[in-house]
Amino acid sequence: MWDVHDGAALTETSQLSRDVLAAAGGRAILCFLGSVRKSKGFEFLVNTLTDHPDLAKDVFVVAVGRVDPACGGDCARLISAGGMVVDRFMSDDELLSLYKTCDFAWCCYEPDYDQASGIFGRSVQLGTRPIIRKGAYLEKYAQEGAVAPVCLVYGDTRDAAANIAAAAANRSDKPGRLGEIVGGWRADFVQKIRAAL
Repeated sequence: MWDVHDGAALTETSQLSRDVLAAAGGRAILCFLGSVRKSKGFEFLVNTLTDHPDLAKDVFVVAVGRVDPACGGDCARLISAGGMVVDRFMSDDELLSLYKTCDFAWCCYEPDYDQASGIFGRSVQLGTRPIIRKGAYLEKYAQEGAVAPVCLVYGDTRDAAANIAAAAANRSDKPGRLGEIVGGWRADFVQKIRAAL
């Protein structure tokens, strides 16, 4: 929590975020960030897109991070469904620019992968709406956050497509009060640390 900030000083764009914006063509942007692995729900995301191809009319999906070779077939399916895969390590500036660019961050992990998530934390901190699994640890934690998550029934592609489409249809700009909210978290953190010293 040492680097809690309101995002104002972060890199606004990178070549990667500009490429994603251009490819999205005005559609909502859903980013799968970090290593691309089955345990992080990648296959479920791709199944949702391929089972419900109309979703791609409103939502552009991009996976950015090193791809597990076992996910190669799913990456090909994502690209065929109109998405984008960037199989490489991201710089910090690129990663932060994507958080500022995308509308949704994928955090809907397999039930066996029920743990804390840096992607979730950054999405809440930077005002990007996280997509999480119903019943997950993250759903309980999200009740404390300032950004309401999109909750999906894991494995149910119909539920996922409907909820993602509804969230995309109702998306809005990043929260205007984000700086105030995160500033409050910072002040609370500093107060607790000082009291503990």
